Amino acid sequence: MRRTISWQLIFSFLLFSSVIIGLFGWFSMRLLDSHFSEYVSERRTEEITGFTDEIEAVYAQEGSWDEDAVAVIGRQALQADIILKVYDSQGELIWTPTAMEEQENRQMMSSHMSQMSEMMGGTESEYTVTTVELNDGSKTIGSLTLGTMGTYFYTEHDVAFMSDIRNNLLIVALLAFALSLFFAVWIARKLSVPVFAVSRFTGEIAKGNYTEQAPKETNIVEIDALIRSVDSLSRQLDSQQEIRNRLSSDIAHEIRTPLTTLKGNLEAMLDGIWEPSNERLKICYDEVNRISRLIGNIDKINEMESNHEKLEFSRFDLQALSKKVATNFTAAAAKKNIILAVAGEPVMITADQDKISQVLTNLLANAIKFTPKQGSIHIEIHQEGNQAVLKVSDDGIGIDPEDQEKIFERFYMTEPSRNSKSGGQGLGLAIVKSIIRKHNGTVRVVSDIGKGATFTVSIPLEQERA
Repeated sequence: MRRTISWQLIFSFLLFSSVIIGLFGWFSMRLLDSHFSEYVSERRTEEITGFTDEIEAVYAQEGSWDEDAVAVIGRQALQADIILKVYDSQGELIWTPTAMEEQENRQMMSSHMSQMSEMMGGTESEYTVTTVELNDGSKTIGSLTLGTMGTYFYTEHDVAFMSDIRNNLLIVALLAFALSLFFAVWIARKLSVPVFAVSRFTGEIAKGNYTEQAPKETNIVEIDALIRSVDSLSRQLDSQQEIRNRLSSDIAHEIRTPLTTLKGNLEAMLDGIWEPSNERLKICYDEVNRISRLIGNIDKINEMESNHEKLEFSRFDLQALSKKVATNFTAAAAKKNIILAVAGEPVMITADQDKISQVLTNLLANAIKFTPKQGSIHIEIHQEGNQAVLKVSDDGIGIDPEDQEKIFERFYMTEPSRNSKSGGQGLGLAIVKSIIRKHNGTVRVVSDIGKGATFTVSIPLEQERA
């Protein structure tokens, strides 16, 4: 059966409370019954001893049996629900209650025991007869038989006392249960309200409403952590949705532009407006290449992010590879009078050399593209623990802080119009991120507007081979 968290908390709390209250009440009553029964037994024994001592004192006072004095003690015993019969040393009966007195007393004791059994929950005691020897010093002067309803015979006051105790315990148990119910409801509400709020919040996220306000934080550490995590997830999903929308728009734009150019040129040649010269065919060919390059880059990222493409590991010097790649950009840097320098120390790593070369190529291409004339680009390689660290720094235009987390997404361009003019497609850094992630590494950027940017790549010195 499915239950809400409130009902589950209330039920669990009340069940636990009921068990504790029940065990406490049960042990209390058991302990009380045990001690009170011992008290009643000792009191009964003292009563019997008292009557025995009084009868022996009667004989000791007179030196013989005074039947009248014995009768007084015997009738006092009847009032205490004890039937006495006194015999002399020869076994001759000295005193006994009349048959009517004994019968009435027996009936009263039986009736009282029935009432006691009802009130005390099944307490039972049988009529017993015991014989006690009467002595005067060391001399045996007779015997005494005592008929009682056992040593655990409760008086009406005893029964009333125990009944009051039980009733009071029951009242305390009910009050404790009511208090437990109050606290159970209070605690369940305290815990369930924020959980329900988070549930509604996640429901809105599931509907695609990422702008929903996150629930207010509580004073419960775990729930506050959950709220912050779900809120962070909502913001990330909102950002991803924005990127997907922009991605669709950018892909459409990137493909539409060359296709429009290609279609216009072909229509002009088919209609005879243009002659199909080598120059115009070359323009069409370049546009087809642009589309192919775009699709190829997308495929390259998909392959890197999937588990289908396996890396070809080899051991090489990262600094030497950086110098080799930098040499390929010497001419491009010279055109803008950019200083291109490689520094650091030799660092041997195990990685896919072609893929790491692609990372360096993309980072340097970006740096040269956005570094103004007479600027500088520095590549630094060093080792930190079990990581190889590659830094590519420039003094270019910099990257806005809002864009720094997004530039590694596909097709994301900080200035789309300018990137389009410079031939960019917003895929270079996405490829870098995919390659480095495949190598179990990280890539991050630190930049200030107008002060350049520093891209830092960290990858393990050794890779786990599949």
